[in-house]
Amino acid sequence: MKLLMENWRKFVNEEVEILDELGNAARAFVKLSQDPKADARVYIPLLKKIAADPEFRAIAAAGKTDAKGPEDESFKVSPGSMPAKDLHATQKEIGISNSLNDQMVQPSWAPNPPAMNALGLKGSPIEMLCKDTRCAILTFGPVNGKYRILDGHHRWSQVMMMNPDGVVAVDNLEPKGILATPENALKLMQLAIALKAGKVVTIPFEGKNLMSADAEQIYQFVLKNISDETLKLLVVAKKIPKPDKKLAAKYISDNLGALQANKGFSHLTRAGVMPQAADSGTSQGAVNQAINTGAVNFAEPSPKDVKKAAE
Repeated sequence: MKLLMENWRKFVNEEVEILDELGNAARAFVKLSQDPKADARVYIPLLKKIAADPEFRAIAAAGKTDAKGPEDESFKVSPGSMPAKDLHATQKEIGISNSLNDQMVQPSWAPNPPAMNALGLKGSPIEMLCKDTRCAILTFGPVNGKYRILDGHHRWSQVMMMNPDGVVAVDNLEPKGILATPENALKLMQLAIALKAGKVVTIPFEGKNLMSADAEQIYQFVLKNISDETLKLLVVAKKIPKPDKKLAAKYISDNLGALQANKGFSHLTRAGVMPQAADSGTSQGAVNQAINTGAVNFAEPSPKDVKKAAE
């Protein structure tokens, strides 16, 4: 027992000594990360503040060299495809304009009408236009039988409003060990983004929320905004029998219920926690690779992991 206590005191003293050498950013990260139930709404704002801190980055990047090696943090992100209607939101807000504006009229930046993508007229699985090379929807699951969206809510909502039976491309993060909840999946993804980009960017929600809209509101929006080009595409995709605005408005507004049935969590907001790899300055592919290899020190990070890496 005496030897055990001496070893324990030695361990504690070493840990305290290492922590004392670190900056406040690294200490805050280690302390918060030790709690697997730490709230994403606390964890992710912290990452925003400390993403460029060198001591934090050294600890957070030591997933391959900690005591357990890469195995405990080698989480699998796999490409695949799923019907859009089988995916569930994570964030509570989905913008009406983000979901429908580009579907109604081709924007000037787009090489082709985004409605072509959403309707499956550009191939399957569907990939909506985005800032990244690959525009798959980032998902997490299954957890309780559901696949939750981590990034790509508005790409998903565009397909849901135009073509809910459409099969979309996904990159799915599989649950494993500590990675058992959507909140921990968000934390891991943002930690990987912090390492790859040196910053964490989230985007505030603007406009009206599709999740609280009613069918009549969507019906009127479509009547007012839909272009002749989109009407023709709906006919080509066999969603309506002829290019008629009222038929299109009825078809699109009828799809609202399926989207709202797959709602997100009331406490998780776009601005608060949702990952944006491209806007942060990296690619989703680079983030996925870091997660796949176990490089991201997510599970019980410690300053001693960095010391081990240097040996």
